[in-house]
Amino acid sequence: MFQRLTLILCVLALSACSGVSRTPDEQAISYALIEDVTVRKLADQCSNLSVTAKQSAWRGYRSWWKRNGSLVEAADYGLSYNLVTLTDSRQETGARYAMGLTFDIVAEAEQRVAELLKDGDKTETCLDIMGEYRDGAMDLREDQNLYPILVRLQQEHDAQGQDVYLKMSKIEDKSNKKFSRSAYAVERMVKREGCANPKVRTLKADGPNEVLEATCADRSFMLVRCEWRNCKIQD
Repeated sequence: MFQRLTLILCVLALSACSGVSRTPDEQAISYALIEDVTVRKLADQCSNLSVTAKQSAWRGYRSWWKRNGSLVEAADYGLSYNLVTLTDSRQETGARYAMGLTFDIVAEAEQRVAELLKDGDKTETCLDIMGEYRDGAMDLREDQNLYPILVRLQQEHDAQGQDVYLKMSKIEDKSNKKFSRSAYAVERMVKREGCANPKVRTLKADGPNEVLEATCADRSFMLVRCEWRNCKIQD
């Protein structure tokens, strides 16, 4: 079972990070954020299977985040830095860049989770893979090429992260518009739930924590909350 899980994750990781149009920094950012969204979505899916799977899922996620969370935050900083660099007076350019990259990240994570849980005993699979997250086999340091880039981004985040976030806030205040990084992913999500021709509006966009409202063609609406790109429709 473990060999199968490892093979699936390796193949998907290669497809996610090998795009010829992406810079090394973008590859490292995608790598870290895809891993984060994947483990969050796996934890959600596994938690619905059984008490044992739920305990394993959240133990694995918490252990993984404790070791890797600062690097995920560094990757998010890198995305924010690119947004500001592209933006300046052209906020929509930077916003669309962030939305597009986030859409790819979420789509890749969803593909991973679906592939992992499509066959066999899902509870057994969850116990195996979440055990790997718990014990460190899925840590970001495992990629020897991208890990040093994430460490550099972490150092840059510690040195000037607040300046970048402040500049982002000033740009939003000046334009009086909010752009959610998860807007494209949310649009696809609500369509899958039967919301035709959704109009997605950002209510809150504070970095990785976002609140969006999707108005459907029949005038019904859905409220969606996103935390680190893992989005859920609110009841």
